[in-house]
Amino acid sequence: MGRKVCWGSVQYWALAASVALHTTVLAVFTGVRFSGPPQPSDQPPALSLRAIARAAAEPKPVPRVAPIVPIARPKAEPAAEQPPVVAKVNAEPETPISPEPTQPEISGSEVESADISSSGAAEVELFGQKSVVQQIAYVVDCSGSMYGQMYLVKEQLKRSILNLSAEQAFCILFFMDGRTVMMSGQGQLQPAGVDSKAEALQLIAQVKPKGSTDAANALELALRLKGADGRGPEVIYFLTDGFDLKEFSSDELISRIEALRQAFVPGSIIHTIGFGPAAKDRAMLLSMAQNTGGGYVEIH
Repeated sequence: MGRKVCWGSVQYWALAASVALHTTVLAVFTGVRFSGPPQPSDQPPALSLRAIARAAAEPKPVPRVAPIVPIARPKAEPAAEQPPVVAKVNAEPETPISPEPTQPEISGSEVESADISSSGAAEVELFGQKSVVQQIAYVVDCSGSMYGQMYLVKEQLKRSILNLSAEQAFCILFFMDGRTVMMSGQGQLQPAGVDSKAEALQLIAQVKPKGSTDAANALELALRLKGADGRGPEVIYFLTDGFDLKEFSSDELISRIEALRQAFVPGSIIHTIGFGPAAKDRAMLLSMAQNTGGGYVEIH
């Protein structure tokens, strides 16, 4: 019996086998060609879906944050309101001013406590300079250069006046600011009664140093003073820290004062008190005291 061959079926079968064989050979050669040790790569390794899911499922650590403590800031104090600056004409030098003491009250018992001599006059004293007289004049420098000294001067003046007896008479002359002179007792020697002492203490409390020093005018007024009985001062207390000589030289001033003393009160004494004077001013104060039989005291 003869075999019947279908060429169409063999042809398709052979073609399929050839394609399969070539595909296998190509796959083998491809694996051999590109296989080998792994080459380094700059790209990060790919993450699998399983690794990503596992990392997402893991709990994330919560960072610890320190509690915030508020800083207590000090409250700013409101700025103090500054007083307006007012310009002064002929302003006084800025020297510390000593506080003024409270004005003491005057009573009749204080007046009666003064020691009275047989002549009816009590002892009077200023800065250690003592006299037993009835008529007293106080000539006191109150110029600007006396700042810082006036507290002591005022205390001494008050003490001296309060110790006067009613039989004595006095007058205070403050010279300042050129030829300006402020006087107690209406410019006369007044009996040292309660009223006149109160007026004098009020004047002492009110005066403030200012201006330049012109002692000549004040000394001349003191030498011309008169009391109710027509008598002039028996003793003059002259207090200054120096002289601003304009009209006279030192010798001319001393000669003028001596001439006025001889003309009005020839028996009067001038006690001089210097507050740290310069050498030439000290010489003038010494000469003035020596010419009249008075004493000189220097305060530092």
